[in-house]
Amino acid sequence: MSHELERYRSDGFCVVRGLLDEQAVSAVRSSIAKTFADQLARIPFRTGHAGLFTAMCALHRYDIERYKKTAAALWRKLDVYQLLHDPRITGFLREKFCWRDVFVPGGQVVHIMANELKIPGGYFGQGSHQDFPSVQGSLDCVIVWVPLTEVDRENFPIEVIPESHKRGLLPVCGEGSAPWELRPDQYRDEDHIPVEVHPGDVVFMSAFTVHRSSRNGRSGRLRIAVSTRFDNADEPSFIERSYPTAYVRSVSRGPYEKIQGAKECDSFQAR
Repeated sequence: MSHELERYRSDGFCVVRGLLDEQAVSAVRSSIAKTFADQLARIPFRTGHAGLFTAMCALHRYDIERYKKTAAALWRKLDVYQLLHDPRITGFLREKFCWRDVFVPGGQVVHIMANELKIPGGYFGQGSHQDFPSVQGSLDCVIVWVPLTEVDRENFPIEVIPESHKRGLLPVCGEGSAPWELRPDQYRDEDHIPVEVHPGDVVFMSAFTVHRSSRNGRSGRLRIAVSTRFDNADEPSFIERSYPTAYVRSVSRGPYEKIQGAKECDSFQAR
């Protein structure tokens, strides 16, 4: 058993320092910055050569609905996909975890945390939860979490409870605005530890490990990270259950708005 797998099995997570080079991570950050800059160029708002955080804040202030649509679209960027499926990540699963055959249960996730970017009545981190209910694949499903910015105790780190994965699937609230969060009697706040990481580090975590988003963050700081999940195709129950996933794929084939300035034949108008 590799040292990394031993640590992972003991704690329910492990941090691999410098698995990715910072240049690859920086390229994804720049790609996301371009997306927000492209949106700012469509509205009467000028910030000059704004950096990522400045551009995000500007769009958030000027047109929060456009900001929400832009943020929600980021997971579909090819650059995000390629980073999370970098051969150094999948190779780590194969070499250190001894996985031979891998399923990808769903898409990518882009996690944004900043005091200035709160959505009124919307997401601002998640309370204590496990990821298995939102995957329901192999019992040894691995969560991969990659920071695009420096993450320390004052920049909204994820907080994990070591060894909590050994308790199996825990009871959830089942009601309220976050029914997937664990019942408060299933954990203690003081058991959570912050995971401090740098761009280039990669967090591997069991789908059963209890974790949450810290809401501890100083104003003027942005925490942005990307994540995805991997299922082990050789896990016996996964095979027995015919490779299930909680993700649902659907396609909307309803009529689309006519694109302004496009020719009728190029307008994507449903017939």
